[in-house]
Amino acid sequence: MSATLNKAELAKQAKDGFDVLADLYRYSEQGDYDAIEKDDLEIRFKWFGVYRQKPNTGHFMMRIKVPGGQLTPHLFRVIAGLGEKYARGFGDITTRQTIQYHWLKIADLKPIFETLSSVGLTTQFACGDVPRNVVGCPLAGVSKDEIIDSADHLKAVADMFVASGKEFSNLPRKFKPSVGGCHVHCQQPQINDYGLFGVRRANGEVGYGLLVGGGLSDTPHFGQPMRVFIKPEQVVDVSRAVASLFRDHGYREKRGRARLKFLVADKGWEWTRDTIEGYLGYKLERDDSILHPAACNGDHMGIGEQKDGNFYVGVPIPRGRLSTDKMFILANLADKYGMGEKRVRLTNKQNVLLLDIPKENVEALKKELEAADMPPVAHQLRDTLISCTGTEFCNLAVVETKHRAGRVLKYLEENVKVDFPLGISFTGCPNACAQYQIFDIGLTGTMLIDRNRKDEAGKPLKIEGYNVLLGAGLGANPKFGEVIAKKVPGDLIHLAIKNLVESYRAQRVDEDESFQSWVARSEPEYLQNLIESAVSDPNAVPLTA
Repeated sequence: MSATLNKAELAKQAKDGFDVLADLYRYSEQGDYDAIEKDDLEIRFKWFGVYRQKPNTGHFMMRIKVPGGQLTPHLFRVIAGLGEKYARGFGDITTRQTIQYHWLKIADLKPIFETLSSVGLTTQFACGDVPRNVVGCPLAGVSKDEIIDSADHLKAVADMFVASGKEFSNLPRKFKPSVGGCHVHCQQPQINDYGLFGVRRANGEVGYGLLVGGGLSDTPHFGQPMRVFIKPEQVVDVSRAVASLFRDHGYREKRGRARLKFLVADKGWEWTRDTIEGYLGYKLERDDSILHPAACNGDHMGIGEQKDGNFYVGVPIPRGRLSTDKMFILANLADKYGMGEKRVRLTNKQNVLLLDIPKENVEALKKELEAADMPPVAHQLRDTLISCTGTEFCNLAVVETKHRAGRVLKYLEENVKVDFPLGISFTGCPNACAQYQIFDIGLTGTMLIDRNRKDEAGKPLKIEGYNVLLGAGLGANPKFGEVIAKKVPGDLIHLAIKNLVESYRAQRVDEDESFQSWVARSEPEYLQNLIESAVSDPNAVPLTA
């Protein structure tokens, strides 16, 4: 074994993560947390979606793979039932269209695996150095405006990665795929390890463009255009080729540089394309006009007509946390008011879509959703304010996010008018699970010393806060948010957001000027002052639990 390899690489050489499933079953049958071998616990369990949960007292987080967020009412009820029995009655929708449980015990894992397997669900490769959940448009196959129906293509890619077993069970790091034919490219192809996005050519032919090498974390990169036209029948082979490139050429010495984005940045897009074609055994069709897609950072909330004449109904889930009671309600309503396939979708903004609703059933469905405190038509920010797990459960986070995001959302709903697109991200650390670099207002956690407040010993108080990023946007000219203000007190962040939003409303040129455009034409010092003046006001009232 090479002495230059990092701890995770050495653990994978000792035992492939794919082989840990039998151990997971054995540990679960024993029911003894203390008997778990350290590398299994800290590293290999992730290959089947299981993480050691903070506060590290014998509990686990588990992530279920849901390719493209595609569920049925029956599958949603199964997920709800397991969450009710084992996960203290709730689950979190993630930004990769999955659901994750918390508070699981080692003895719970085997029965959960067995139940999921019995209905065709899996946790295989939900975490770890493997192909993660394939994200896609939640309206794939039903949107009237989609460029190409990507639902079957996404499923074929997801099935290929699951069936691949050890072919892709030892990648240098995580590998995030995106496949979508959406006209607004809501599947975010630009920030994934590779993104296939819908393209309609001048002659009417439809297929995909390809971006490779995107990713966020603390060193964000946008995917680089490969300048090729991908035919629908090539999607699975291209996906396998990109994963093979990463497996065989990705960096493994320093874990912090082991993502595909660093390899592509170093080697360039032409080398990347040529190497992909080497795995394929043929040249892809060149098209220099296929670069970055036009895009917006939304996920189809609201009520809209499908291509078959039925309707979809978006259900905002505040900061992605969903009780199992509400999961059951949503599944039952999808059954009660839907027809045909009666599909349910999870979105990458941590929301839910109910599909296949006949027009005559929409109003009755709306009323039942409102009665269940899940109104489909609500304050704009209920759709677009998202949050990662934070210190409540995550070992990497430095601040709490879920509950604070809920308090801030409630305050903004009651005090700030938002009738325009605006995304807000609460992220507990630089790893960017909640994608703070691409939101209109991105908040990433930090700790600070507040000299105006004292602790019990009379010393300046150490408190949670956020760095504030502004100016982000996806699309033809993508841009990551830039840090405008640092160490803003967390319990006053609602006032900073309020001042930013109200200043934008008052100063925008017209209703078509986006928040990003307003930020771009405003001086950074001015924006910083809007934030800092709001939180330094002596009359500022902290927002606490």
